[in-house]
Amino acid sequence: MRFVLLSAVTAVAVWLVTFLPLDVEVSGGDAGPWARIGVFLLVGAVMAAANLILKPIVDALALPIKILTLGLFSLVVFWFMLWVTAWLTTLVPWAELTIGGFWSTLGAALLISIITSILSAVIPGARR
Repeated sequence: MRFVLLSAVTAVAVWLVTFLPLDVEVSGGDAGPWARIGVFLLVGAVMAAANLILKPIVDALALPIKILTLGLFSLVVFWFMLWVTAWLTTLVPWAELTIGGFWSTLGAALLISIITSILSAVIPGARR
């Protein structure tokens, strides 16, 4: 149940970031509003799964660089999780997350992580 809430929270964060000029787009779900919501929920589930499975491994591998940069390399790890999500959604024919250049996508990844953290703290049961 917690994964479903985390997926929904992440989907809302991705949806909010798509309104900003940060080169993040979600395509698919042209059949109607419920299909569009399903596409965002799929992108949120893929991102939540990547954060739950891959992020601890990447964090462990990037620990020396994080120590040297005093934690700023965490932004690159956030960007990498967004990039992995975009790559994994290209495998699905009816939903795709597309990202732009490195710097704008880095800002998008930062905003997605901030929005997800705030919404996870506000919504009961969605905390990690």
